[in-house]
Amino acid sequence: MTTSTPLFSPVEADLKLLTDNLKQLVGARHPILYAAAEHLFRVQGKRVRPAIVFLISRTTMPNQEISPKHRRLAEITEMIHTASLVHDDVVDESEIRRGVPTVHNLFTNRVAVLAGDFLFAQSSWYLANLDNLEVVKLLSEVIMDLAEGEIQQGLHKFDTDLSIDAYLEKSYYKTASLIANSSKAAATLSGVS
Repeated sequence: MTTSTPLFSPVEADLKLLTDNLKQLVGARHPILYAAAEHLFRVQGKRVRPAIVFLISRTTMPNQEISPKHRRLAEITEMIHTASLVHDDVVDESEIRRGVPTVHNLFTNRVAVLAGDFLFAQSSWYLANLDNLEVVKLLSEVIMDLAEGEIQQGLHKFDTDLSIDAYLEKSYYKTASLIANSSKAAATLSGVS
C-alpha cells in the first residue's frame, strides 16, 4: 500500500513502478535472502522517502521526464531505509512491523542481519553505478549516520536526562539524514546546485 495523501498524487505512477522494480532489484542468489527481501517489499510502507525523491526530481526537471538515475535513486533510498528497519528490528527485538512479523521473527536473527546487509550492499552497488561522486558521498554519509544514530540510541536507552539537543541529533541521524541527503542527491542529479 502506498500512501494516499494528495501530496504524493503527482508521483503515484512513479511509486507503483518503484514497487515493481524493487522486487526485481533484490533478486538474491540465496533463496532464504530472496525470501526475506520478498517479504520486506511485499509488506509495503508509505514510501514517503522515495515519494519525496520523486517530487524533488519532478520539480527540478520541469517539462521533462525524470531520468532513470532519478528512479534508481528513489529505489536506493527505499532499499537503505528498509535495510535500516530490518537491523533496527533485530536490535530492538521487535516482533511486528507494519502489522506483520518482522524478518527476524519470521526467519531468524542471522537471516535478518544478512538480509539487511544484503540490502545495504545492493544499494551501495546501485549507488556506485549512478556514476556521480557527489551523490555517492551524500548517500554514503546516510549509511554512516544511520549507524551513528543507532549507537546513540543504544547508549542512551532509558536515559531520562538526555538533552533535547542530543535527542534531536540522534533523530537526525536515524531519520532526517536519509530524507535530506536523498533530496539533495535528487537535485544534484537534475543539475541543481
